[in-house]
Amino acid sequence: MKCVIAVAALVAIAAGACNKDITVKSQSDINTVNACTKFQGDVTIDGHQEGLAGLGALNMDSVQQITGDLIIQNLYNLQTVSLGQLNSTASLKILNNTNVYKVAIPKLANVADFQVITNPNLKELTYSNITTVSNFQIIDTYIASLGAFSASSVGNIEVLSNTQLTALDFSAVKKTSGYINIANNGRASNITFSQLTQVGGNVSFGNAATLDISKLSSVSDDFSLYQNSFKNLSIPALATAKKSITLSQNLFSAISFPLVTEIGSSLDIINNTNFKSISSTTFPKLTSVPGSVVISGSLDNITFPSLTTVDGQVQLSGSGKLSCDSAEKSFARVDSLNIECDLKVTSKDNDNSSDDSSKDSGSGSDDSSKSSASRTSVAAVLGGVVAIVAACL
Repeated sequence: MKCVIAVAALVAIAAGACNKDITVKSQSDINTVNACTKFQGDVTIDGHQEGLAGLGALNMDSVQQITGDLIIQNLYNLQTVSLGQLNSTASLKILNNTNVYKVAIPKLANVADFQVITNPNLKELTYSNITTVSNFQIIDTYIASLGAFSASSVGNIEVLSNTQLTALDFSAVKKTSGYINIANNGRASNITFSQLTQVGGNVSFGNAATLDISKLSSVSDDFSLYQNSFKNLSIPALATAKKSITLSQNLFSAISFPLVTEIGSSLDIINNTNFKSISSTTFPKLTSVPGSVVISGSLDNITFPSLTTVDGQVQLSGSGKLSCDSAEKSFARVDSLNIECDLKVTSKDNDNSSDDSSKDSGSGSDDSSKSSASRTSVAAVLGGVVAIVAACL
């Protein structure tokens, strides 16, 4: 077999087959690419090509470097992919292969664009240590774990809709030039960005059981937390949120942004079931919101001790112990306040009516007893009179 590969390699090099883009149409074309130690060009393996419709296993275990893109897509009978020696490629895109269950890229270290998207039966994705990557996306798979990830600087990170994935360890990442979007993974997913300090785009975390972004200090776009199940969260280092902060449908009861002084756009705190109080420790240093402030839910308290500027409208809605009058006082320091309030105060004492009813019931019982006793006494007197009259006769 080694001799066959060696001969194929010589033929490929002689024919210049390792130095041009290729759209694979047959197993022979796969063998040609695999015969190259370094392939200089794009390799597209697409199941829409007639000669690949029945491909069940893709093995390219000899090629070590592809300078262009490696695209593996639309192979509906494909079950396994093995790229045993590949350590570097401009991009690796494994897309829309509905039956693939195993992908092995054990030596992959350097890749500009890494996309594994819409492979719903993919259970095993093996890569040992990605050290350099610009765009990293894993979306809609069945994998339960990620490989080692040691890149400290990344472009974008997006991990979505991997329902078995519970451990998302990106503790090596210190900054991104683009966005981070992680949501809809395993129900008890634990997300770790323990060294992350800067995000050049938006940040969005959803459906997490735990989240560590304890060193995050700067976000250049929107910051969003939604449908997370952790109970408490402190983001102690975040000082700059250049656009909006959105907290929606989370289960936390307390959250703290102790260093945030200014939000670049809007602040939205919406329907967080257990979050009853925006206390003096939630946004203690927030002074300015150039957009709107939208707060809705079951509210007992709103306190912004340093807030003096809201250029947009303050919109309050929901029910709890907080009244509109009290809420407006919470924004008393804000100049030219424009507020729209629809807060409904829930009853503070629901037991009065039952107590009164109990008292009324007790009173009625006493009256009934007194009436019964009175009738008994009258009957006894009349009985005595009749007895006396009878004796006299």
